[in-house]
Amino acid sequence: MSVDPTPRSWFDRAIGACMSVLLAVIALYCATQVLQSILPFLVVCVGVASIIWAVWAVIQYRHNRY
Repeated sequence: MSVDPTPRSWFDRAIGACMSVLLAVIALYCATQVLQSILPFLVVCVGVASIIWAVWAVIQYRHNRY
């Protein structure tokens, strides 16, 4: 394990922490924008898939009943 020969001051560590928080906020903002843009497509896909599954389940139920 190597030790840094020049220890950083509290100001440098505070600036580093602030930059880390800023980058995290920017990443979260970008992720929410991407999700917001594809959400209608995801809702439609899940709706269509559930309708197809329901129709298949009804057909199977009616076929096995007789």
